Amino acid sequence: MAKKRKLPLKACTKCRALINDTVEVCPICGSRKFTEEWDGFIAVIDPEKSEAARMLSINQKGVFSIKVH
Repeated sequence: MAKKRKLPLKACTKCRALINDTVEVCPICGSRKFTEEWDGFIAVIDPEKSEAARMLSINQKGVFSIKVH
């Protein structure tokens, strides 16, 4: 079985934004609470026109996790 490759990203537990492991404050919501336990991601380019962003309650550009554990 192949090993799952870990990305150098963590997810904000408040807004689900994916950010680099070295960042201490979420640039989207200002939270300092993060997790490395997340699944899937979505890149939002135009949140006003994105049906997926609307379904996930994302209203800003960026890369977000789909599920945070």
